Amino acid sequence: MCSSGATKRGLMRSNRGRDLRLIVAGLLLAIVMSMSGSNCCGSAPALASTGAGPLLSLATVREFAGQLDAMVPGLLHRFGIPGAAVGLIHSGELAWTRSYGWADNENDVPVTPDTVFQVASISKPVAAWGVMRLVEQGRIDLDAPVERYLRRWHLPPSDFNHAAVTISRLLSHTAGLSLHGYPGFEPDRSLPTLEESLAGATAGAGDVRVVSPPGSEYMYSGGGYTLLQLIIEEVTGEPFASYMQREILAPLGMDDSSFEWNPALQPIAAIPYGVGGRPLPNYRYLARAASGLNTTVISLARFVAAGMTGPDGEPPGRGVLAPATLEEMFSPAAATDGRQGLGYRIEGLPSGTRMVLH
Repeated sequence: MCSSGATKRGLMRSNRGRDLRLIVAGLLLAIVMSMSGSNCCGSAPALASTGAGPLLSLATVREFAGQLDAMVPGLLHRFGIPGAAVGLIHSGELAWTRSYGWADNENDVPVTPDTVFQVASISKPVAAWGVMRLVEQGRIDLDAPVERYLRRWHLPPSDFNHAAVTISRLLSHTAGLSLHGYPGFEPDRSLPTLEESLAGATAGAGDVRVVSPPGSEYMYSGGGYTLLQLIIEEVTGEPFASYMQREILAPLGMDDSSFEWNPALQPIAAIPYGVGGRPLPNYRYLARAASGLNTTVISLARFVAAGMTGPDGEPPGRGVLAPATLEEMFSPAAATDGRQGLGYRIEGLPSGTRMVLH
């Protein structure tokens, strides 16, 4: 987790050897995360390998951790990042974590494992767990038209077939919807309602509508996840943040995570920094499923680890989701060229290991 942005390309250039380069990029940007405090709408990579065994032996983990200690401070300086929290997951559990630099550069407040970060689009795979839990309970059908579940708001008229806008296509960004991402709102501004956000009250990002044939192509849409947020509320009859806290975050031990900003987070939250080291506000997000998760490196690592077999043979999903459900989420969806699942991006390492990320 970083208190300002860094590019995947830059991090990958800075390391020696192709495999180490990929693994370091995966650790800093995939197994944990990197986020920018400004306009938190782009995807910051964040998840895990789904190979049959760990990528690294425990001895190599220790050696690799030493290399990170030597490498990360220089990378932060090179890319103008005040601070970062890094974690390494091995055999389905957090094996190592380290904090570097400052959460608040002006006041010399260090990053710690308890520092809270706004994690931008990494919110999406977590929100996808919330959707899939309702699928497992039979309360949502992946292949059903989204209009089956909508009462408070409906897709505006278009030239396309709205019956083909399904839950699974929202999850895989193939529903043909507009609105790539959200800039957020200044802290002193009141947030719109969910219906107002879908209709275009998005601080300039636009509204949610069908703009291409559903199911025909991959088209990243944060707006699609805001529609999933509404569907969760329609189906459960409760606020999205409350549902996610009870059904996903708490059972996975993500006790210091929340989809809703509250004043108690402010003293332990990293200050976001933009280009040139300029401090920025902690923007607020009504589009919580798309952009609203606040979490720490330890909590995020617990989420990542829950997608793997645990150290004592605990099944992927940790009882929140079934292993078969996760396998479906980690598998390529139609019309994505094999690179997008349900809530997760999919990439391959040179070893043949499948990596899921965001």
